[in-house]
Amino acid sequence: MEYDTSLNLVPAPGKVFFIGIGGIGMSGLAQLLVSQGYSVAGSDRGLAEPGKAELYEKLRRQGIHLYEQDGSGVVAESPDELIVSTAVEAGNPDLVARPNIPVLHRARALAQAIANTGTQLIGVAGSCGKTSVTGWIASALKALGEPVLVVNGGYFAGTLPDDLPGNFIADASPRWAVVEIDESDHSINEFSPDYGVLLNVGNDHYEEAELRRVFAAFMGRCKKGVVCLKELQRLADGCQAPVQTFSPEGAEGALYPANYSMDKDGIAFDIPGMGHFASGQSGHHSALNATAVVALLKMLHLHAKQEQLAAAIAAFPGIHQRFEVMGAMADGTPLVNDYAHNPEKIHAAISTAQERFGGPVVAIFQPHGFRPLEFMRTPLAEILKETLRPGDVFYMLPVYYAGGSASFKPTSEEVVAQLVENGISAKAIQRSEALELIHSNHQKGCVLVMGARDSSLRPWTATFMEH
Repeated sequence: MEYDTSLNLVPAPGKVFFIGIGGIGMSGLAQLLVSQGYSVAGSDRGLAEPGKAELYEKLRRQGIHLYEQDGSGVVAESPDELIVSTAVEAGNPDLVARPNIPVLHRARALAQAIANTGTQLIGVAGSCGKTSVTGWIASALKALGEPVLVVNGGYFAGTLPDDLPGNFIADASPRWAVVEIDESDHSINEFSPDYGVLLNVGNDHYEEAELRRVFAAFMGRCKKGVVCLKELQRLADGCQAPVQTFSPEGAEGALYPANYSMDKDGIAFDIPGMGHFASGQSGHHSALNATAVVALLKMLHLHAKQEQLAAAIAAFPGIHQRFEVMGAMADGTPLVNDYAHNPEKIHAAISTAQERFGGPVVAIFQPHGFRPLEFMRTPLAEILKETLRPGDVFYMLPVYYAGGSASFKPTSEEVVAQLVENGISAKAIQRSEALELIHSNHQKGCVLVMGARDSSLRPWTATFMEH
């Protein structure tokens, strides 16, 4: 839909109304605005979804009024401003109910709300891993005694106050704002961080050439420093701030994880010149994520000793749905839920499952939209051919449809047919078939369920523990 790109966030204590407040980014921003003294309300199509019941209850505890997405909330609240994400279509009932109310995009509202905090902004971008790294940076800073504010695209694991879902946390008088920045709809263009982190460039929302242009511009807007993957350093040519690189392996000037190992308790590795580190997270990609965090902490000049840095990295409790081991089936098979939704993340999740649990992996993937599936269909085949081992199987559920305009192409069946043509052990299935198919795989190291956006996917995974 069209919206005024020059519109500013109404000053506090204004009244704002979120259309689609149940979204992970929208609910995080809503909590930030509550903390700044705004009167906040919102609507959501999924207000009756069991998978989001806990989120909605915690938003209500913060004083946020929630409505069905039928226009009634906008009429009742009469807000000064409506806040929308790109997912909101022009004919949405809340927009139609009061067409004269100014409409502000979520990214612009978030950028302006963060600017109003007076903090130094650390913006985390990239195609993969940004939710985990955003949480890890915030956790490490807190462990080092630094007051932080974090708005993230996932929920912190661990103990939190009863009214916080976990995608927004704010200490008193925060010094740092750590924010996951989304590139999917170009809303990254709203942000000019003090410090930027660019983790990678993959195939997800649009063509790689355009992604590289968008990420290069992001790095060029960073004011005080940039941390990026070594191979992306050339994208920082327009950046006037210092650049610290990291790499999966030794490269000139880059930090990298060496002597990596993983056992049932997590990972351990060294960063040459920085010392030894350990974490309860899983997989080599987590060691690389931790290296990016250490690179950022190094750039911030916090004067922490090595043992303090190591303790700060170890303190990270993780993020829900980021290789989350939820339990085991009746026969002892571990169940893992992961937010993987593009080829790189799927590769990381399957590889980690292979390493941690040993035996064949039963991988179940739900695409998070028709357009993303179209972009990933060819690289997905390439990744799976490289990743899957003998005995591993790949099941694809129907594409998740969240409403709004869609081509409804390609279908999961069409993409799976392409996978099978490439010699990959894959099958398109319905949820009702999953349990029987899992049990038919008698030799299995774990069951790995992957997918994004759909709040029912994690609780559906948990139901396998009953069988």
